[in-house]
Amino acid sequence: MFFLESRGLWRGVIDNGFHSDGRRRQRYVHAKTREECVKKLRKLMNEIATHGEPLDHHTRVADLAKAWLEDAGGRLKPKTMQGYRSAVSASIVPILGKRVVSELRPSDVRRLHAAVFSRGVGASSVASAHRALSAMLSFAVDEGMIARNVAESVDIPTRAPTNRDSLSRAETQALLEDGEPRWVLSLLSGARDGELRGLRVEDIDFEAKVAHISWNLAEATSQHGCGGTCGYKRASNCPQRILDVAPNLESIPLEGRWVLVRPKSYKPRLVPLTQPLADALRAQIDADGGPNPHSLVWHRAQGTPLTNADMNTSLRQALRRAGIRRPATVHWLRHTYTTMSEHAGIPWVVYSRISGHASEDISRRYTHQLEVEARDGIARLDAYLREHR
Repeated sequence: MFFLESRGLWRGVIDNGFHSDGRRRQRYVHAKTREECVKKLRKLMNEIATHGEPLDHHTRVADLAKAWLEDAGGRLKPKTMQGYRSAVSASIVPILGKRVVSELRPSDVRRLHAAVFSRGVGASSVASAHRALSAMLSFAVDEGMIARNVAESVDIPTRAPTNRDSLSRAETQALLEDGEPRWVLSLLSGARDGELRGLRVEDIDFEAKVAHISWNLAEATSQHGCGGTCGYKRASNCPQRILDVAPNLESIPLEGRWVLVRPKSYKPRLVPLTQPLADALRAQIDADGGPNPHSLVWHRAQGTPLTNADMNTSLRQALRRAGIRRPATVHWLRHTYTTMSEHAGIPWVVYSRISGHASEDISRRYTHQLEVEARDGIARLDAYLREHR
């Protein structure tokens, strides 16, 4: 350590390996006083001893967000990336973008929560921003930029569970009696909205009475495929646009922004069908005389894929026919499936495997048992829901 007369600063130096040409690689710290320089040098030495390299004390959150999104775009599903990009552009960058990443504290995470809440949104929006920030900071840890992810030390805001997001047993019975196979399959399997919209005719084995939940219908954003020469600002208008789908993600492009990707668990699963449900599905498919270029079980009249809004509108129409006026969404049926399965006494390991909730570890250990018990579980759930109180 020595004093630089020309700059009026103390300089601390530490060797940190070698360059490729054999020259010593050195790291420096500077301070106005000797005591401050000693502190900085010790901190630098501790960082190198702990992490192998000094941490990054310059990169700001906005720059990290850009690098993280570029990296994640090659691995994650379109819907996940859409949510992350939205959280970054709407919340993280406007609120924390100018902060140096290594200087973030738990109080900054709580400030993010408060700022998002102040917009009048619900806890789910705040949780989405928190998860995006946490994933971004985990990336920074892996890259050796920071020592820890401060978001992991702050609880994600939650709301108290209510019965508003699921149907009662009586309401479920009424919807089953309406008989539309789409909702019967959802209530007996817990299938996700995108999995229902992505179900193809060839995914149903009527002889074995099973549905293969193999695909999830997703909306993918577009990227310029022209190298920025087309003159359009929006990538969706680019004549050579390409879908922003991770290259390692198995997918089937349909049309426009629509693409089939593997389910959330990345692994297809079998859903046993009751005989009445199998008959209803066969009747619906046989009666479908319209165009269906993508072989989807449920689609718009012109053959294009259904949107989430289409599904929710159809569900509410079915509920109104059954005398139920509630602002339900298809995701309510997944909650309802879980609740009713528990009430029917079906083991968690069985009903969670059917719906895709089970972890891969559980799935591997109990695969044979679950294949045997899944059909019995669905039969029990169907009987429970159709019982008159």
